[in-house]
Amino acid sequence: MTSFSNFDVNAICKELEISLQDGTISNIYEVEDLLILKIATRDREKKNLIIERDTRMNITDYDYPIPKYPSPFILSLRKFLRKKRILRIYQYSFDRIVILELFNSDTPPWKFIIELFNKGNYLLVNHENNLIIGKKYLKFKDRDILPNREYHFPLSRGLNFLEIQKSEFKDLITNSNAELVRTIARSINVSGIYAEEICFRAGINKTVISNQLTEDQIESLFVSLKKLRNQLLFEPVNAQIILDEDNNYDLYSPVNLEMFKEERKKGFQSFNKAIDDYYSIIDSKKLKSPEDSEINKKIKTQEKILSTQLAYIEELEAKKKKFYDIGDFIYNNFSTFEKLLNVIQDALRKGYKIEEINQKLISAKTKGINDTEYFRRILPASKKVVIEFDNKEFELDINKSTGENANFFYEKGKKAKRKMEGTELAISDTKKKIKKLEQKKELEVESVDTLIKKPKKKWYEKFRWFYSSDDFLVIGGRNAGSNENIFNKYLEANELVFHTDFPGSPLTIIKNPENLTIPEKTIQETAEFVASYSRGWEENWGFADIFYVNAEQVSKSPPSGEYLPKGSFMISGKKNFIKNARTELAISVEMIKLDNTTEGEDAYYPKIISGPVSAIIHQQENYLLIKPSRTGLTKGKIAEKIRITLIYQAPDEMKKWVKLLSVDEIILHLPTGFSEIESKN
Repeated sequence: MTSFSNFDVNAICKELEISLQDGTISNIYEVEDLLILKIATRDREKKNLIIERDTRMNITDYDYPIPKYPSPFILSLRKFLRKKRILRIYQYSFDRIVILELFNSDTPPWKFIIELFNKGNYLLVNHENNLIIGKKYLKFKDRDILPNREYHFPLSRGLNFLEIQKSEFKDLITNSNAELVRTIARSINVSGIYAEEICFRAGINKTVISNQLTEDQIESLFVSLKKLRNQLLFEPVNAQIILDEDNNYDLYSPVNLEMFKEERKKGFQSFNKAIDDYYSIIDSKKLKSPEDSEINKKIKTQEKILSTQLAYIEELEAKKKKFYDIGDFIYNNFSTFEKLLNVIQDALRKGYKIEEINQKLISAKTKGINDTEYFRRILPASKKVVIEFDNKEFELDINKSTGENANFFYEKGKKAKRKMEGTELAISDTKKKIKKLEQKKELEVESVDTLIKKPKKKWYEKFRWFYSSDDFLVIGGRNAGSNENIFNKYLEANELVFHTDFPGSPLTIIKNPENLTIPEKTIQETAEFVASYSRGWEENWGFADIFYVNAEQVSKSPPSGEYLPKGSFMISGKKNFIKNARTELAISVEMIKLDNTTEGEDAYYPKIISGPVSAIIHQQENYLLIKPSRTGLTKGKIAEKIRITLIYQAPDEMKKWVKLLSVDEIILHLPTGFSEIESKN
């Protein structure tokens, strides 16, 4: 495995600038040592920018697992980075440092700095150049990375490859007694592979001592350097991955490397695509471990906890018995201990020292005097009497009565008993967890063991949508903004527009590019679609009245002196009403066959589809019918239930692919409010 050079950083920054400039950071995640920034681009696309510590960064088309619980660092980043717009993405001083410049409405831009060296670091710097958040805080000889301190970039190593002049190049070569490739790599701050490429293009052995080169050789080297520099700066991207003898990925480069002209290569349209392809293979092995082994780990962890709990309860049982036995022993010999404590307390009142009392009692015990048979000794420091019982010892407090001493041990026994009760509940809970995990293991479906590249979404999938049973595309808004978008960009003259007389409904249109007569069944299905995503679902109405009009009856021009809020429209002329449209949805999954395969096996990606039952049954044999319910589940919980049901409803050969479904994706298809699964087909 390789990692980014400053060449690679330069190339990727130019591509990221084009793709992500003016995009908005919507969320941040951390998976293993990967940082993932979800970004909504200016074209309303959603892209995942993935950054790996000191290795690389790129936009990924692959479906990376997202952890449920963010770390404190990620929570801090989210606080500052979410909803921030990216103004610029650029490389700092041809170094392995990337800067995301972020818009702030009330201050100059902040900077999110990514250091791709020295095990990597992520740093948020404010407009005054003070460090707000850092992944790691460090002290170096030349700079400190500490919170609320001014941030300083590291000193550049060597001359800048993009700016070096011929005279500077000649001086560093003639003044070096190191091997040529080392001189170039160290003095111009380029990685070894590009230093070798400069030597190769000049036809000079890379191991020759630098100061032994002739003027012509130095000239040839500088010409090679300039050509390589011009390739990087001005020529179209010629990204490639070089393959090894076994056709495995070996190295990548954003430019064509002549030293590998005889090697097998794989070309890419962009450097980002090459990087995404290269690291998806590595990340698959690292992140997509079989879930069964994860369950086994969890079972073993719970079994260790159970073993510890069982050992602890045995310890508590022994303590409880010991303390109760001592309490019983004291009460069974109450008069003996009463006399013993009275003798000691009386002697102390008369002025005898504890040491003297101790000696007298030891002497009395030796002579067999009554009430001393259990006495062993007095502890002067703690003023306690050591009593022998059942070949063991316990202590009586001289300053307490016999009854108080007995109660002291009974209380300790009761405390141990209470702890036992709590531990028994914990043991029961642990056993339930183990049983649940074992059941999950038994039911566990084989998992896809590689990262999967998501198919590109169609334009209408950013809205709510379905295909009617007559094969008409129906699209509806998700919010006021997408309602506006549909009206402004996608509403044509020959189409029907659907809505409700109450607020909180999607503006919905039946697309009709061929100007056909729209069948009644499609109209009825669209009405049910609008009703299901309206406020009627949230209010648990079961039915809602829907109207539809022709496209030319819809306008954004309010009457004089009035104002239309975002997502609102004026309707003129007659409305066509559909009474009592049902609020219910069918949810199913469509399997999209992918181009990328694993070891010759066909690969699939699951796509959620939703809509009226009569429309969905024309497309998929299996579906779930969901309805609104005041006693139902929240969107998150019903989505989890839908995912599990769809997995086990799928044919055996498809189960592992359906498992790729994310709860978040299912939630996008659910109405607001509580829902329940009514039936399964």
